[in-house]
Amino acid sequence: MPTKRRDPFFDNAKFLLMILVVFGHLLQPFIAEAKWSNDLYFTIYTFHMPAFIFISGYFAKSFDYKKGQQVRISFQKFILPYILFQWLYSLFYWLIGTNDSFSFQLHVPNWSLWFLISSFFWQLSLYFFQKVSPKVGITVSILLSLLVGYLPFIGRELTLQRTVVFLPFFVMGYYLQNGSVERFEKMKNRKWLALAFVGVYGLIHWIGPVNKYIFFGSKPYEDFLNFPEWGAMVRIVTLVLGCIGILAFFACVPTKETFYTSCGKYTMVAYLLHGFFVQGVRGISGDFIPFNGLTLVLIFLASIGLTYVLASKPVGEAYAGIEQRMLGTNRKSR
Repeated sequence: MPTKRRDPFFDNAKFLLMILVVFGHLLQPFIAEAKWSNDLYFTIYTFHMPAFIFISGYFAKSFDYKKGQQVRISFQKFILPYILFQWLYSLFYWLIGTNDSFSFQLHVPNWSLWFLISSFFWQLSLYFFQKVSPKVGITVSILLSLLVGYLPFIGRELTLQRTVVFLPFFVMGYYLQNGSVERFEKMKNRKWLALAFVGVYGLIHWIGPVNKYIFFGSKPYEDFLNFPEWGAMVRIVTLVLGCIGILAFFACVPTKETFYTSCGKYTMVAYLLHGFFVQGVRGISGDFIPFNGLTLVLIFLASIGLTYVLASKPVGEAYAGIEQRMLGTNRKSR
């Protein structure tokens, strides 16, 4: 049986998004140093994880609610690695002195591991969204995203708040048809859509100081807004900015194979591993590294290099082998 050909457009997109994830994490200690660095940081955060989630939804079309093993497959793919890396990061934080003692818990994810738990819940949500029309499904997901912020008892535990907040991007990706992607890839002058980034950056700059939880989506409205009753309106703005940013980003993504296309297959590996490097750098960057234009360039180049190494085929295959032996998984990268 012939192997299905991977679409270089999405592999390119995933690699470039992973660079932005690493870049954002390396930039974070410096965002208070200059207004423009703060604005750049939050411009990236308006769209980079929504775009990742959108792609995850697009490739979730193989989910079949009639097959009983779907829960098992999702648990094996997301929860088992989560448990392993939750323990590894807990140990790492203790060894580097971030935590005074070793503390291991499962209900609150360490740092970026929230994506694994959320991915598990997004997969399970397809038991509902696979049965309804796109119009109904997208509407329901948006309403849930707006309403969950008013529920103070839903927060960082099991990343439930974040899961529901970003659910619309997963659902929109799931309902997107292959033909729409092909038409977008072939669209003439689509790169003009990238100018939307200027508008997003301008808006972030204009509104002034931003509480990061507006874009992180991990806490209810009352935890980060002075007037939480307006939370739904704020959330609508962030969802719209996410959609605009996704379109602008996809407009910049090459549709043909490049030297980094093959790395798109292993971006989840890079996502899981990059924190060990970033958190180590964060421990010293704020005190010893001055921030200026050269620092920004070096951070970006370091982000490209680290992503390229961690998402390379040797690292990806080595990780897959270790994961399979330790967890009994058989990861199929997408």
